[in-house]
Amino acid sequence: MWCCHMIRRINHVGVVVEDLKQTLDVYEKVLHVRPRAIVDALEGKVKAAFVPIGNDEIELLQPIDPAVSLTQFLHKHGPAIHHISLGTDDIEGDVARMRKDGVVFDRERPTLGAHGTRIIFTDPKSTGGIPIELIEEPAK
Repeated sequence: MWCCHMIRRINHVGVVVEDLKQTLDVYEKVLHVRPRAIVDALEGKVKAAFVPIGNDEIELLQPIDPAVSLTQFLHKHGPAIHHISLGTDDIEGDVARMRKDGVVFDRERPTLGAHGTRIIFTDPKSTGGIPIELIEEPAK
C-alpha cells in the first residue's frame, strides 16, 4: 500500500573515490563545481566532500582507515557509485515498513550521519544490489 508521505526525494548519490583532492580538482575543471563542505566522517575513518549540483548533491567518500568497509568496496570495485541516499520525513516509519516488505538493514536503528542527521543503510542484497541510505530530513 502506498502512503502519502515519508520518502520524498533523492538526497544525494554517494561515490567512493581513491583520492578526494584529485577527484575534486576534476569536478571543478570539468563540471565547474566546488564542494560546499569537506568533513571527516565515521570518526576520521572517511573523508567526505559534499558537491552541490542544482538542488541535489554528490557525496564523495575517500576511505582513510583500511578497516572501514568503504576500503574493501574501493579495492573490489575501484572508484564507483556506492549508494543512493533517499530523504525521508519519517525514518522510523520507513524502516518499519520496509522491514515488513523484507528489506534488511545494516543495523537495528538509525545512527547519526555526517551532517548530524539520522541515517541507515539497506543491505544491498535486499534492495536489488544497490545500497540505499535513508536520511531523515527536517520538515520544510
